[in-house]
Amino acid sequence: MYSSEIKSILTSFVDFASPRRCELCGLYLGTNQRRHEFICDECFSRFPPPVASNLILERINKFYPESQLINYSFSLFPATEKSDMMELIYSLKYRGFSRIGKELGYELGELIKKNSQIKYDFIIPVPIHHARLRERGFNQSELISLGISNSLLVKTGFNIIKRAKYTQTQTKLNAVERKKNVEDVFIPANPNVNLSGKNVLLIDDVFTTGSTLYHCAKTIKTMGANLIDTATLVFISQ
Repeated sequence: MYSSEIKSILTSFVDFASPRRCELCGLYLGTNQRRHEFICDECFSRFPPPVASNLILERINKFYPESQLINYSFSLFPATEKSDMMELIYSLKYRGFSRIGKELGYELGELIKKNSQIKYDFIIPVPIHHARLRERGFNQSELISLGISNSLLVKTGFNIIKRAKYTQTQTKLNAVERKKNVEDVFIPANPNVNLSGKNVLLIDDVFTTGSTLYHCAKTIKTMGANLIDTATLVFISQ
């Protein structure tokens, strides 16, 4: 174990080589202890309020009017595609700042804890294809799930469902293309896994049309799940 003095020296050296700045405003964060590693306290205090569940479910029902799969939905904050808030997601997905996923996942877990009485059996992240996992090195939804798990003290299920096809990223697709892009993409990772009677919390980073979450939920329901709630960091306002 390093002594506190050595840890301080190492931290100072890392900060000198690669000074940490707030991913939203660019403020130099220094080495002092703070709530988040890549977000300054002032920016975090200006986060917009969480999104009401009924707005999220209305979006899903708009694109999937027959859907009764998802019971309740949580989202930590709303944003537009080009807003500064999306910088956090870009940093998480494309700049390798995995800590953002875990930290904001914990905040999302705290939101769920305050607004739900459901006892979840599993936290299941939306899976990415193994080829994209090799490209990126991690699944951002798994990182978010780890943060939520630390808050709710619920076990994660990383190998319950899988993405059977390598699909185009949803980012640049319109609503119709998004629906088609994820049809029949998700399957059980292990046919012997039975979710009968289980309550599941399904996790993704961004909610746009709900297509990805819907098709994941559809697969989870075929595995016997009793209840499926969803949670995302961001709800794209339109």
